[in-house]
Amino acid sequence: MMNLRMRAKLLLVSASLVVPLCALMVFSVERLWQDRRTALNEPEGVAVAEHIMPLVLETQRHRGLTRRAMSGDAAAPAALAEVRQGIKDQVARIDAELARGRSFSLADLWTPLRSTLLALAEGRHASQPDEAFAQHTLAIEALRHLMLRTAERSPLLLDPEAASYQLVDLVVNKALPLVEAAAQARGLGSGLLTQQAADSPDRVSVSVSVSVLALALAGMLQRYSTDLTGTLAALQRAGGEVPGSAAAALQQLDAFANDTRTRFGAAQPQGQAQAYFDQGTAVIGQINAMQRDAMQRLAAALRGRAADKTQALLVESAAFAGGLLLLSYLLWCFITNFQRSPATLHEGTQAIASGNLAHAIHMPGRDELSDIARVVEAMSARLSTLVSEIRNSASLVNLTGQQVSDGSARLAARTDEQASSLRVSVSAINELSSAVADNAEAAHRLDTLTGDLATEAEAGSLAMQETVQAMEQLRTASERVAEVVRVIDDVAFQTSMPSLNAAIEASRAGEASKGFAVVASEVRQLAQRCAESADEIRTLIANVSTQVERSSEKLGHASGSLNTLVAGVREVSSSLRLISDSSTVQSNGLQEVTQTVGNLDEITRENAALVEESSTASSALVSRAGMLREAVASMRLRQGSADEALEMVRRAQAHVAQVGRERALADFHDPAAGFIDRDLYIFSFDREGVYVACGAKPVNVGQDYNVTPGLDATFLQRIWAAADTGGGWVRYEVINPITHEVMAKESYMLPLDHNGLIGCGIYRTDVVQDTQGKPRAAAWSRRDEAVLADTH
Repeated sequence: MMNLRMRAKLLLVSASLVVPLCALMVFSVERLWQDRRTALNEPEGVAVAEHIMPLVLETQRHRGLTRRAMSGDAAAPAALAEVRQGIKDQVARIDAELARGRSFSLADLWTPLRSTLLALAEGRHASQPDEAFAQHTLAIEALRHLMLRTAERSPLLLDPEAASYQLVDLVVNKALPLVEAAAQARGLGSGLLTQQAADSPDRVSVSVSVSVLALALAGMLQRYSTDLTGTLAALQRAGGEVPGSAAAALQQLDAFANDTRTRFGAAQPQGQAQAYFDQGTAVIGQINAMQRDAMQRLAAALRGRAADKTQALLVESAAFAGGLLLLSYLLWCFITNFQRSPATLHEGTQAIASGNLAHAIHMPGRDELSDIARVVEAMSARLSTLVSEIRNSASLVNLTGQQVSDGSARLAARTDEQASSLRVSVSAINELSSAVADNAEAAHRLDTLTGDLATEAEAGSLAMQETVQAMEQLRTASERVAEVVRVIDDVAFQTSMPSLNAAIEASRAGEASKGFAVVASEVRQLAQRCAESADEIRTLIANVSTQVERSSEKLGHASGSLNTLVAGVREVSSSLRLISDSSTVQSNGLQEVTQTVGNLDEITRENAALVEESSTASSALVSRAGMLREAVASMRLRQGSADEALEMVRRAQAHVAQVGRERALADFHDPAAGFIDRDLYIFSFDREGVYVACGAKPVNVGQDYNVTPGLDATFLQRIWAAADTGGGWVRYEVINPITHEVMAKESYMLPLDHNGLIGCGIYRTDVVQDTQGKPRAAAWSRRDEAVLADTH
């Protein structure tokens, strides 16, 4: 069964149901047909049996009359001719009845019996009464056998109903033997009485044997009467109607049996042969009447049963045919519906399996397959929504991931540059730290040197002060020497004057004063040299004084400068000490900065590695998102997805650039142009928020964006902010015109020109909720209500 297709399974199941049912129907109809045939054949047997009994009666009469005639009854021959003609007439009736084409044949029995009966009717029998009686008895027995075979082949003996069976038993099994017994008793008794009346010489031996036989027949009649009574009681118990002549027949039969026993139970048979014969004939007639009555009842019952069987056959055949037609119709409907339902389910699931989630499964009805179809339809719708969310998320993640990847790449490049710059900065800071350390050391040494210099400057300042003091003393000494030189000059002048006077006096004195003149001359010369020396000294002293004054001034200035220098050296020394301390602190700080910058460099390198990894991960994320989007991109959804909306709006932008603004705006409203697909459509606004195009509802063109229910006041600002940056997604809320719920929608905006933008949006499945987590009710305005009324 697992390897068979559903059609083969349904046909096999239908065949397993229809074939046994048809077989049962055929068997049942065949049984009814057989019962009907039996019911129709049984009246045929009854019709034959109706003619057999009169023939039996005529043969019995012929037998009795023949015996009476052979016994010397003078009245017998006249009646015998009539009976013989009656036998021939009954044989002809049976011939005519059998010639009607019965369903059964009696030719094997009737042909020889017919010859025998016709021979008897023509008088061709034994000449002795007993032999002739035996021949007639054999013929009657053959007729009884013919009756049994007729009942068997009709088939009356197989009658299925108790009442009719009892009638058949009465007609076939009971009546004829009873008539035969009565007829034998009648024939034997009448013959015996005839012989008794004729005073035959061997009447004693004959009477004894016949009396014994008659008594035996009387006992047989009594038994037959008892048996007939039991049959009639069984017929009554079976619900059948007892023949009206049955009571009289039993009464007369009992009376005939009692009379036979009385007549032939004495030493000598008593009574008239004709009276006894007539009594037997009356019993036989009464039994025959009962038999005819039972035969008529049986025939009526059989005709009624045949009619009932025919009606039952017709009703059952009609019921079977109607049931079969109804079953065939129901099976056809079931198979057709069951094939269509799995075919519809298969088509729907095949569409789902092939990725066409936009295929709707419509299966009317309320059966389990319809429930399954509705569940599959709901699953398909939910799966379409889920795949739409996946595609939307994948597209948005792909776009965002691409931006993140590009940003990460740029960040990675800038981080690498920053790391390189930081490494250069670290090297420069290391060098600066070394230079600062060296400067600090040099400043420390300079501070020491400056301290020593300050000490030396202070010592020099003291020495300078002492030099200044010495110069002052020298100037004072120069002034004193100038005073001494003036004194010397005065002495030389004064000496010159006396030497002159002495020379004059010596010249005056002559020779005596030569020595004195010489001395005077020498003194004068010495005075002159002294004067010259004094002049020179005076000049020198004047120069020295001038120089000393100048030097003293310069030394004063130098002393002042030196004092200033000493003060400056002290300040420089203090500043250098501060610089040295600051340089030390700065050197320590630069070392910490160097360490920190080194750590920052390490962190920057790690950040650069992380940014590289992030860029790689972003690229991988973009790739994965692209793979995810490509994995579900082949699915045909019931609603548009973000990638389809993005592709449509980009295609619309290119279409505007290709065919022009006016033609493109017209195409956006044409369903055949490819810009209206399910819930995806192109819309366009100008700077003022007026619809330029609206594929879903062209009547919105020329109206303000507020014609769409649910748009807030920031909508226009946000869509233009996205368009002015080159394009982007904008999420906003609209009112669902069917559920009246606030739904989220997301549209991708692209600029057309300075005064126009286009967009395409998708509906999100999430319902906007309020602060309590319930779907937020729409804030209706009269304009929204009017818009929704127009929508409906």
